[in-house]
Amino acid sequence: MKKIILAAAFAAMISGTAFADTYSITVTNNLAEELLAPIVVTSTSNDGFIFNGSYVTPAAEEQILTGDPAKVVASIGADMVAVGHGLDGPPSVLLKPGASITFEFETDATSLRILAMVAPTMFPDNYVSNVVDIHATTETIVKLHRFDIGYDEGTKTNTRVSNDAATVVIIRK
Repeated sequence: MKKIILAAAFAAMISGTAFADTYSITVTNNLAEELLAPIVVTSTSNDGFIFNGSYVTPAAEEQILTGDPAKVVASIGADMVAVGHGLDGPPSVLLKPGASITFEFETDATSLRILAMVAPTMFPDNYVSNVVDIHATTETIVKLHRFDIGYDEGTKTNTRVSNDAATVVIIRK
């Protein structure tokens, strides 16, 4: 009887284990004139590494102001993040208007955070982001919203300034 109970407990434990899926992520820049910097994708469970109340963390601030995702990736963990690089603009990692990039991400997450800097050619402290629910779907399409972090204004508060800055298509493979 003890073996049956242990076997049942083990089976229940295994059935609750999440398995990672691989996703193809395509991001298209819908902005008229501005480029997007490297695109970071991670589970929304890592939002604490990106947001701090109504502002962003120092690591996310660096990505939004400089386009360098290294600190965000390091704080979350490289195995928990995918970074998509465009091929445009100096230093050949930006995504020009109308262009698309596709990259893959393996995760057991049910919802993803997508984040990218808007290159500071017109505004110094803007980014695009949204949450994508990938639970129980094979294909998801979502628009990224544009935000201003208020760094140059001194408010240090996230404010949505527009919708439809980029389109993201996520396909479970």
